[in-house]
Amino acid sequence: MFTYPSRLQTLLLMLPAWAFAHAVLVLRVLPLGLNPFGKIEHPLHLTILYGLAAASGVFASVLAARRAHILGWSLPPLLSLLIHVPFFGAGLALWLAASGDESEQQSAAPTAVAGRLVIPFLLAFIFAIGLSVGLTYLEELQGLPFGLKKTGGYFGWAIFAGLPFAAGISTSVVIRRHGGTFAQALGAALTLIGAILLILCASLMEGIVCVLMAAPFGALLGFLGAAVGFALARRRVADGQLQAAAWLAIIALVGLEGWNPPAPLDQQVATEIIINAPAERIWAELHDIRDLPAPKEFLFVFGVAHPLATVTDGSGVGAARLCKLSTGDMPEIITVWKPNQELRFKVLATPPAMRELGFFGQTIDAAHLHSAYTSLEGGFRLIPLGDGRTKVIGESRYLLNLAPATYWNLWTAKIVHLVHRRVLEYVKSRAEAAPKA
Repeated sequence: MFTYPSRLQTLLLMLPAWAFAHAVLVLRVLPLGLNPFGKIEHPLHLTILYGLAAASGVFASVLAARRAHILGWSLPPLLSLLIHVPFFGAGLALWLAASGDESEQQSAAPTAVAGRLVIPFLLAFIFAIGLSVGLTYLEELQGLPFGLKKTGGYFGWAIFAGLPFAAGISTSVVIRRHGGTFAQALGAALTLIGAILLILCASLMEGIVCVLMAAPFGALLGFLGAAVGFALARRRVADGQLQAAAWLAIIALVGLEGWNPPAPLDQQVATEIIINAPAERIWAELHDIRDLPAPKEFLFVFGVAHPLATVTDGSGVGAARLCKLSTGDMPEIITVWKPNQELRFKVLATPPAMRELGFFGQTIDAAHLHSAYTSLEGGFRLIPLGDGRTKVIGESRYLLNLAPATYWNLWTAKIVHLVHRRVLEYVKSRAEAAPKA
């Protein structure tokens, strides 16, 4: 019989109570974004909210003190107060939830393995919720050196690298120490990561397209984490300590990325096409590109921003140009106007990068859709080939503000090429079908 609270009870009771109290009283945000009607303003509602949060804080402190006493830690009353210190308390609370005494670690109950796997699963789920939703609201708070706007409202390394790596380590350690093979450990790690992603999608915290894009990178990190955990399982270190260290590494990544956010990736992409028409005919089609056909590309069909039409108001340098995207209008201004040779423009504002779709067709308006991608400039160059044909080069320059940028740029560059191809193919069809002068 374990002394109350056990490790699993600490996770299921103390940690949620602490998270609620910490979110409301310290960070002044509602956990999980469960406030669809805007900010709470009624005094009675605020009183109830803060009263529940205070009671949850006291309850969490009592359980934390009891748990610290069971583990033999020094000064349990002081530790019960330290869990409410901003950010530092998160690490202490997670360490209490993940650590276990000798009797718990040596339990021969049939559910021992399953019970230990519940811990990394729920820890991962809590991290995913906190990093994907809760931190979005921190942009409204002043004085916190998180740099959320600089990181696109997202802690990319913590979410896309730290979380799957930690899941791989913690599950692999448990599986190997109970006689499992590496294949079983890897399967458990990928199942854990997949379950978290499915929950995020079902909870409208992430969309289908973003999850599909992140899946290869997450699977690779999960594999590496499982390999590391499988090797660490041979060392004489308690399961809880290894798991806690893995999850606390995510907090370290959040701190590093928040205090020193990675610089946005400045990238330029060019796509070329050969059109069987002279430059003069092609130039006439570049001014206004209307009635683009419905997209057939998978990414465009499922919400990634793509052009619908472009309209130029006037001619020459300084003329206004408007690119109508599936996610909104993108105003531009002409910076280079060389008839039959070159057209360039500066982008004044970038609409959301996509309409993020959930499992049930809902549109998810995540913060990173507005700040992770910024279009800077673009243009077209026309190069006559001397035989009635013309090479047309479409160019775009953009900032990618989502870590790890090198991975995400693989997708972004491909999408920009698809955008170029969509416009250039339409111009090609129009120019080649136009009657010859």
